[in-house]
Amino acid sequence: MDRFSALPKIILHDILVRLPVKDAAKTSVLSKAWNDTWFSFPNLSVCSEDFFSEDDVPAGNRQRFRKLDILINYVTKRLLRLRDQGLAIKKFKLDLQNLDDLTHVSHHVDQWIQMACESGVQVLELYLNDDCVRWYELPLCVIEAKSLIELELLGGIKIDQELLKHSMKFSSVKMLFLSRVLFTHESAIEYLISHCPLTERFIMGVCYIYNHLSSGQDRKGGIIIPTGFTKAQES
Repeated sequence: MDRFSALPKIILHDILVRLPVKDAAKTSVLSKAWNDTWFSFPNLSVCSEDFFSEDDVPAGNRQRFRKLDILINYVTKRLLRLRDQGLAIKKFKLDLQNLDDLTHVSHHVDQWIQMACESGVQVLELYLNDDCVRWYELPLCVIEAKSLIELELLGGIKIDQELLKHSMKFSSVKMLFLSRVLFTHESAIEYLISHCPLTERFIMGVCYIYNHLSSGQDRKGGIIIPTGFTKAQES
């Protein structure tokens, strides 16, 4: 193991990228060198299922909040360490699909995405729960990120038309994947596509358009969500 620890970090990172995320994380306990390698690893993949399952702790229970705090502290610590060392983030994957309520974590998600963008993230994957009480609004820093090459948005994410009117729009994105995303206006989809100058691959699953003319309405978490959603065209 000492011989492996003495290898350059670029080689150790190449070893980690070939391992499943859980196995890669376990290398941090092997030695101080491996611990430093793990915390400088430019691929950060976070899945809420690795911290707790949807059914193991009732929502609102103190134990569930403690587990959520562990998740928040882990992600924040990893990102801060990369930023403080001036290290670029190649990939940031955040999967919170089994969280039934993002109310207590949404501002942390804003901070994490901001730190990732400031650290030159190239691939950003956001997998959120579209059954949450609120839709998560994509922050401005994402469309401003000049380093971003691939962007995947899956579930529970809202793209506001006002956001797309910003002067800088996905200027370097080559691959864009959208599924179960809410657009606040029907023209926002066309506007988005027309302002991705370098996009070579665009994939759209079932997305939604806010129908302001719908008569039937459901209220979720204080946000009115019409029953008259229309499916955006699949590409």
